[in-house]
This record gives sequence, C-alpha cells and structure tokens, in this order.
Amino acid sequence: MGGILGDMGRMIKVFQVNPAVYELLSCSFAMGTILVVEDYDDVRRMLKVLLESEKFRVLEAATGSEALDVIRDQRPDVILMDLALPGFDGFETIRRIRAIDGFQNTPIVVLTAYTGPSTYENALRAGSNYFMAKPIDFDELEALLEEILADQNTRNPKHMRPSSHRAVLANQPPAPRRDRELQPRV
Repeated sequence: MGGILGDMGRMIKVFQVNPAVYELLSCSFAMGTILVVEDYDDVRRMLKVLLESEKFRVLEAATGSEALDVIRDQRPDVILMDLALPGFDGFETIRRIRAIDGFQNTPIVVLTAYTGPSTYENALRAGSNYFMAKPIDFDELEALLEEILADQNTRNPKHMRPSSHRAVLANQPPAPRRDRELQPRV
C-alpha cells in the first residue's frame, strides 16, 4: 500500500503523534496571530473556536501575568483584552504590555461588559486602541481584526498614529449606567 495513500497515512500518523507539527502547518495559513486575554474559560474557548474558524492563529491567557508571559515568547499581531482579570486587571496589563519593548504599537482591543464612560476613558488612557462592549458581535469583531491586520500590512496603520489622531473605537460606549461600572476585584 504505497503511493499517495501510503504517504497520506504516514502524514496523518505524524499529526496524531506530534500535535506541534499539525499546529505549525495549520498556522502557516493563518490570517494573523491573536492573543485572547480572558479569565472565563468558556468565553476564551468560544473566541478561540470562532477565531480559528476564520483562520486566525489564537494564543490564550487567563490572567494579566499569563498574557505577559505569552507575549514574551510569541509576538501576537493583535491582543483582545478583558478588563476584569484576577491578579492585576486589564488596565494594568495593558500598561505593562505597552512598557515592553516592541509592544508600544501592538493593537489592543478591549472586550468588556463594563461600558461606563470612566471604563472607556481608563482603557484608552492605559493604552488600548479599540473598545468593544460585551456581548461581542463576532462579525463586527472579525471585521475589525481584518481591518487592523490589513492596516498593519500597508505600513500606515491607524494604531501607529499619535493617540490624539487615532480612530480608536469600534463602538462608542452607551449612555452611562452606574450599575455596570467596573468594580475592583478583591
């Protein structure tokens, strides 16, 4: 049983034995690498499945500390950041990412259920580029990611402009609702 079928059988066995080979080959056709920083496993897994179905390579972190470890080993093209994280929050994580050499201009999209004006303003001050309210409209998120990655490839990306000139928001926050302001975790 040689020929193409034999070779294909051997390739399948290699993928089964060594998932790293499969990961490497499947990511070679990825549209871009996205780091998802989200403490809720279900939300993180859902984003991973949806993004991978659209050919993005997805890295994951459940805390700000994990996110910093991941970006030191990998170079994501875009970071999706929840704000309510255990340990240090998303604001502090963004500030720490911006302090790492080479990550001052990496696009950061805040995905949060906290949509009050102070949350929005603090996210921008911390260094985020975009702000999207949960529940996430995945089609809108996908379009935003494709736009960000296309901008990166044209060498004149929006996120490279001074912060005062950025078109930074995918969604303007709705009118303030005091019951949804971000409360620090204890």
